[in-house]
Amino acid sequence: MLDNQPMFTHAQLVAHGLSDSDIRARLASGALTRIRRGVYCPAIHLDPVDEHIRLVRATVPGVSPSNVLSHQSAGCLLGLPVPRRQLGVVSMTRRSGGHGSSRRQLRVHNTPLPDDEVTTVDDLQVTTLSRTTFDLSRTLEYPHAVAVCDGALREGLERQDLLGVIDRHKGRHGRARARMAAEFADPRAESPAESLSRVQLALHGLPAPDLQFPVINADGIQVARTDFAWPELRLVGEVDGKWKYGELLRPGRTAETAIMEEKRREADIRDAGYWIVRWNWSLALNGEELARRVWRAIRQQRRLLGI
Repeated sequence: MLDNQPMFTHAQLVAHGLSDSDIRARLASGALTRIRRGVYCPAIHLDPVDEHIRLVRATVPGVSPSNVLSHQSAGCLLGLPVPRRQLGVVSMTRRSGGHGSSRRQLRVHNTPLPDDEVTTVDDLQVTTLSRTTFDLSRTLEYPHAVAVCDGALREGLERQDLLGVIDRHKGRHGRARARMAAEFADPRAESPAESLSRVQLALHGLPAPDLQFPVINADGIQVARTDFAWPELRLVGEVDGKWKYGELLRPGRTAETAIMEEKRREADIRDAGYWIVRWNWSLALNGEELARRVWRAIRQQRRLLGI
């Protein structure tokens, strides 16, 4: 991931001939970035997940080798969707004796961690996909817990394996929430925005939608695949700004090209006889407003179809 990016301790920079004033000047100019206290690297732009992984790599050498990366830190390394607000702190679980502890950029948990719930990713010890999903889903709010479970199933985790870890750790705080999220999870949800939207729709009593619905036109050709659908109502739902792994702006595509392609796609969906209801991240996080928008579209389609 970031194996080729050099990192330097303060002592190494001094050994290379930089004085404290040189280091401060390079930090001020933006040529150098402080990752954590006493650890620096050349300044490059990274997305939040890679920034966290860089912080992990700067942190690991200074802690006990028996500690295992867990929670959001393991989640980033395993490809799970982790809320950005958690990415400023490295999380680890202690396997030796002692208590949990917290510092500004490091939190060490003291919870039981069996050998079979530890694996290795890029030479780093991390909790397994099932254990990481359990730890995140029991400590995050329910909508984000579902997003993590959706992501884990999408990564290939079997639901029964996740439920097995939940059953194994009786008495852990948040275990009931983790079980609810695991049972509601669906690997077809392709982004956190879709996962959060699905939770809000369910919590506000809307009919359960189909996921990843193929839209077929009158010639029998699939013209689109939509995030949500209520086929009997000829209604589809789409979440804008979906974080679909760079899908919306692939290399070689300009923003204008992406917008025009999306407009053509929307026209094809309408020509196939479907009405589209759209929302964005802010509505995915606002259940009442999202419910009002989708209910309005449902009532409109029911009137139109005489249902």
